[in-house]
Amino acid sequence: MSEPSRRQAPSTTAHAFVPGPPYDTSRRPPARVQNVNTTDIRAAVELACRAMGEIFNPADNHYAYMYTRIWPDGWLGFSPYHGAIQMSGRHLDALLGAEDVFGIEVPERVLARHAAAVWFSLSAGPLPCNHDTPGGPLSGVDEHSIREAVHGLHALARFRASDRAAAAALALIADVRRFWRPESDWDCTALQQAYGVPAVVRPTFVEGVGRAIGPLVELHQATGESAALDLARDLAAHAVDQFYPADGAYDAERLGAHTHSTTCTLSGLALLGDHINDRRLLERVRAFYDNGLRVIRDEVGWVRERHHPSFHPEQGEMNNVGDVIETAVILGRRFGDAYFEDAERYLRSQLLPSQVRDLSFMDETPGGDERRDLRRRLLGVFGFNAVYGHLPLGKTEVAPSLDIVGGAAASLCAAQRAAAPRRGGVTYVDLLFDDESPWVRVESPYTHPALRITPLAAGDVSVRIPSWADLSSLRVDGAPAAARVENGRLWFRGPPVGRAIRIDFPLTERTLTIHHQDHDIQARLRGDAVTAMDDLGAGLAYFPPV
Repeated sequence: MSEPSRRQAPSTTAHAFVPGPPYDTSRRPPARVQNVNTTDIRAAVELACRAMGEIFNPADNHYAYMYTRIWPDGWLGFSPYHGAIQMSGRHLDALLGAEDVFGIEVPERVLARHAAAVWFSLSAGPLPCNHDTPGGPLSGVDEHSIREAVHGLHALARFRASDRAAAAALALIADVRRFWRPESDWDCTALQQAYGVPAVVRPTFVEGVGRAIGPLVELHQATGESAALDLARDLAAHAVDQFYPADGAYDAERLGAHTHSTTCTLSGLALLGDHINDRRLLERVRAFYDNGLRVIRDEVGWVRERHHPSFHPEQGEMNNVGDVIETAVILGRRFGDAYFEDAERYLRSQLLPSQVRDLSFMDETPGGDERRDLRRRLLGVFGFNAVYGHLPLGKTEVAPSLDIVGGAAASLCAAQRAAAPRRGGVTYVDLLFDDESPWVRVESPYTHPALRITPLAAGDVSVRIPSWADLSSLRVDGAPAAARVENGRLWFRGPPVGRAIRIDFPLTERTLTIHHQDHDIQARLRGDAVTAMDDLGAGLAYFPPV
């Protein structure tokens, strides 16, 4: 493994954070929040979509706010470190993905405002730029947001057939080729001369342009443009050569402290490997998932927000959890059902419960738009949660970033796509969530008395049975089902179309120890969903204590 290329300067966004207005640090939050969701992916996406249409800043040309606070009071804030495209590129990807997967109607005015933010960020040239004052001009080329730019452009090209977006994406790819080389990194001098503003680069490749691998693959899938796939391949080769070793070891210095970059680059590598059927690349992803990822991920899928001694060890990020789920479902298709089981547990025990679905605890403070009607406007956001609740132990405020709403919602859409796909005339029920498509209706055992599968198209059906299920108690339409089990899955050969199949097995209750840097946390699970979890007394917990 060769030495990583060095950056010309440390990123000004490495520790970027703008504190909100002063607040009462002595306030004690309620022990628990209400309306926690562990079962309904569609409901989570619907609420997230509503939030993404409610957070435009009238003082910033109606581009989206970046910062927010939900405890102890409500606030929305502008970030001088994150371009408008950081929010709106992700939000377009999630909103148009939700329309595609669930048929959720997105108001055109919402899409138009997010698209306007994208075009503003790209107005100095093909690469995305930040602006550092509300309503002000562009102030710097932002390597970190190349991923979000491709996300937004891909979504407009794929779901709105935008020729402008497709052309802008190709121009962006050309400028990455023009100004970046794996052996010499960015030519920041030439970049500043071309754009008229300085370049802001991240400390590592993974925190920078490496993040764009996944959306480049999606762009190729949507448009067929070979330039997108060629760049994705080249970025992946650099990532594998220097950052994701064959043994899957985690090297924080190489990867960088920003763990969302580590996880989204990993999910991008998985998507590329799956798309081009590259077994060696998928094995490399699998090695990191099985080994290195454990340094920053726990047993229910929570991932810490930063891997650095100065950052709070109990503070996670839901973008990261979504990336891990997206990676897991790809590995499940390639390497077996244990990865699907991970994905289901992470969805039910972490990503879904972490959504803000109750703001009765938040004080509403008089002020301008940044304080207006926030109990309603901020329902549905995701953020920097602890594994047990919204408030990490020892912190006195809950302050999500609004770009995370788009990332988490897009991952939920990806999970829904992966729940019960049809390949080669066979329906594979891989995640046990409620689902309906042209080929199958799935009624989940978590929301119904039993798992019910109704084939809606001719062909075989294969159903994943979790490893914790007692196969001796497995019943199909009341009869013992052991003879139907092959490699841990139930198979139905040519079942009648339109006739429901009832599958009974207990959702086993078990206790799980979650290992964190400073604490062991006990959780009780029913199946793959948490029913109780210790919260260390932090408050705003999702679940009752064990």
